[in-house]
Amino acid sequence: MNKLAELLLGNKEKIASEIVELRMKDITTDNDFFTEESLKERALDMITLIGDNLNCDVHSDIEEVVKWGSDKGKQAVVVEAPLSEALRNTPYYRKVLWTYIAELSKDEDFSKDEIIQIANRLDPILDQAVYGYSKSYVEYNIEIAMRYQDALLELSVPVVPLFEGIAVLPIIGDIDTNRAQHITDKTIERCEELKLERIIIDLSGVNIVDTMVAQHLFQLVKTLRLLGVKSAITGIRSAVAITAVNLGIELNDLNIFTTLQQALEALGYKRVNEETIH
Repeated sequence: MNKLAELLLGNKEKIASEIVELRMKDITTDNDFFTEESLKERALDMITLIGDNLNCDVHSDIEEVVKWGSDKGKQAVVVEAPLSEALRNTPYYRKVLWTYIAELSKDEDFSKDEIIQIANRLDPILDQAVYGYSKSYVEYNIEIAMRYQDALLELSVPVVPLFEGIAVLPIIGDIDTNRAQHITDKTIERCEELKLERIIIDLSGVNIVDTMVAQHLFQLVKTLRLLGVKSAITGIRSAVAITAVNLGIELNDLNIFTTLQQALEALGYKRVNEETIH
């Protein structure tokens, strides 16, 4: 096994070139992760890992190999390399490596037991690399998706100050239970930060809400009232109003206006006829 490891390391440049040559004939993407240079670099790394780890216990965790695969998986996510294309690399590694070993066995006269021993060491190394790569690729994709989701949730609660003590919360798009709870939490937080006395919740960008979401929104109004913040609701659509009625919510207790302009006028802010912006 030591002899094989030495030969692999000593001929890794040639072996890597053969792997890349075969792989380049079957590339179906123009992603930078699959350029000839990039493939060659990873092939050299992989052969080095194989040579260094051939003497590891087959049942032990080859942490270095898994970490290498994990690092490459994250890199692939960053450059948006397709996972399906990356996983197609492995057969080319196996084909070239086993072709090399088969030719080498003629000179070294490997026995059947030695060939089996090599297989029991070589294949797990490749499998561990693929495992690390795939696991990291999926997990890092999920992590990035969660970051985007959190960022979108933050942007979905834009409490915009209008005048001292007064702000508007324009809500746009579909609202699920998770987003409704986030809106509630962030709105209360922003009202305290801005020391608001009044907030206008504009629902003109919301088409449909279910009963649970409606409860969240109208509960928000009650909570703000307890905190000393008066609320007004504008742009409420018929579907939302019907949902509120079905829930038994007394709309008469709420300050409801058809438009944001009407709400502002009710607060004493009207359009100045004289043009002041040049």
